[in-house]
Amino acid sequence: MNTILRAMTLADAEAGYRLTQQLGWAHRREDWQQLIALGEGVVVEAQGDYLGGAIGWRWGPDAATIGLVIVSEQARGRGIGRQVMQAMLEKFSGCNVRLHATDMGQVLYEKLGFQACERVAQHQTRALAQQPAVMVPDGVTLRPAVEADAAAIDALDYQANGLRRTRLHQQLLAQSVVLQDAQGRLQGFASRRRFGHGWTIGPVIADDVAAAQALVSQLMQDLTQQFVRLDTPDARLGAWLLNLGLAQVDAPYAMVHGTPWRAAPNGPQTFALVSPALG
Repeated sequence: MNTILRAMTLADAEAGYRLTQQLGWAHRREDWQQLIALGEGVVVEAQGDYLGGAIGWRWGPDAATIGLVIVSEQARGRGIGRQVMQAMLEKFSGCNVRLHATDMGQVLYEKLGFQACERVAQHQTRALAQQPAVMVPDGVTLRPAVEADAAAIDALDYQANGLRRTRLHQQLLAQSVVLQDAQGRLQGFASRRRFGHGWTIGPVIADDVAAAQALVSQLMQDLTQQFVRLDTPDARLGAWLLNLGLAQVDAPYAMVHGTPWRAAPNGPQTFALVSPALG
């Protein structure tokens, strides 16, 4: 069967959604539409049938993430996953490219030059318990984010991740909170968004775990009995989430094609991802 490789468009959201439903992934149609609109992807098809694809997101001139790498069951074993990934790496030539790998995908990604860096634990609950009062660290205040915080949020995110995600933060700002010191400087931020079965919290960027816990706790206050998910590379935050009833359900590898980003040890760190796809 002859296949063609082409650019992904918003019209592909429905076919992509159906594939993720077959795999039991949580993505809604709206999630697919948002992810395609933010990024650029490729599709392999035959006679109009969507056999596989992937989406990538360019976060500045030298960094990108890739996600939603998916191949239909009937097309597996035909090299479509490799074809899709090679096309995405060509798109992002010269970038440090990140993704999060299932056990099945890790072998392919290693063959393409990716290296595993760390595990990222996926924590979630279908019905969040009522949360204790927020414990704000001394010397800072916690408040909702406002438009004037946008540049500082971008800067903190870049220091922690090396990603310039201005477009994404603009979409998340209305569901974000920040920590501010006595001089008015931002010391951390966190966002939440509707995704999949309910809510996902991330990114969470802070100098230490106590600050990260305060940010997450604030965003959980009005989510009682709702589905909540976080993806964290930090074992301390993971242990805290377990105590709150968010079970660990997965732990994919973060992988990098290029040079891994190293945040300054005394600066802002990543305590939760936006998502495995978006970094």
